[in-house]
Amino acid sequence: MKRIGETTFFASIVIMLVVALSACDRTPPEAKWVAQLTTQIGGDYLELMAASKSMADSVDAYCLNAGDITEPRQQWRQTMAAWQHVQWVRFGPIVDNNDDWKIQFWPDKKNIVARKVNQLLARQDPIDVVAVANASVVVQGLSALELLMFDDHYALRFATEDPLAEKQCQLLTSISQHLVSTVSEIYQQWENPEFQSRWLASVTAPQNKVHADAESQAIGAMLSQMEKVKLDKLGGPLGYKNRNRQPNGYFAEGWRSHSSLENIKANLLSIKVIVDNQGKYDLRRLLAAKDNEPLADQIQSKINQCLSMLAAIDKPLAVAVTDLAYKPRLEAIHKAVGELNTLLKTDLAAALEIKLGFNSNDGD
Repeated sequence: MKRIGETTFFASIVIMLVVALSACDRTPPEAKWVAQLTTQIGGDYLELMAASKSMADSVDAYCLNAGDITEPRQQWRQTMAAWQHVQWVRFGPIVDNNDDWKIQFWPDKKNIVARKVNQLLARQDPIDVVAVANASVVVQGLSALELLMFDDHYALRFATEDPLAEKQCQLLTSISQHLVSTVSEIYQQWENPEFQSRWLASVTAPQNKVHADAESQAIGAMLSQMEKVKLDKLGGPLGYKNRNRQPNGYFAEGWRSHSSLENIKANLLSIKVIVDNQGKYDLRRLLAAKDNEPLADQIQSKINQCLSMLAAIDKPLAVAVTDLAYKPRLEAIHKAVGELNTLLKTDLAAALEIKLGFNSNDGD
């Protein structure tokens, strides 16, 4: 049996080693956060890629067997949810070729998606992936798929002997396959070691007035996403962007599939994970390194408040905005998201000593 003095001696050695190793780690906290965030974004892109593949397989099976469209619709919802979770990433490879528009064309105030889809369906030639790739980005992603799967005008054709049903299936399968290719390319580019090396190095590189470093871009993109939620996803259907200030449910994202509120929920959850990610080097730990961890609690609390308020809306957003019993509650959510934006734009930027004057569309 070891003596107490010997045990204490070994324990002291272990503590000294831990302290020594910690002292040797001179990685700035900003670099640790960006490194973790880089891994997290890669995982989110991977989930989006897997969801889009499952959707493409489901669409293929549906069009081959003329079965129930319920399964493709469910796969679409899962793909849309995966996209909403990573939609905030407005930097890196996805902006190089405006690939975010290829994934989802929205807002669509003038119903351009339907017009472009109809133009493709009117073609005499069969529709394939090449035709979709050569077409407008408007018809290459989730918005066009939502139209074909959820809009009654198109969905009913699949259940009838309408001659356009086969053409719609050609378009449905081609868009699904093209989406898989788009997302796969984004994922591969994000995981490219050369890109990641430049991206991570930007954290500690001297800054200029043109490009933001990775930390500033990430914080700016978080704010941009929440502003999009406030101004477009809530403010649009509430009528705040209309001259007559009248609510219009058709301005809601995903009004055909009734996914609007779920999309906003996914957007909020994506920011929540960035703030607190199960003990990994998340934004909370970065703020703790800056002696400002209480701000993480404030941001987390405001996100939770928004999520709780959303959960109380039991009608589709497109319907709720014109319901006098629900409209005040939606206006309260709009206000709460605005308060979250203030925390990100003012308090968080100040705590991290960064300026958010860069364009969110800038590359690295």
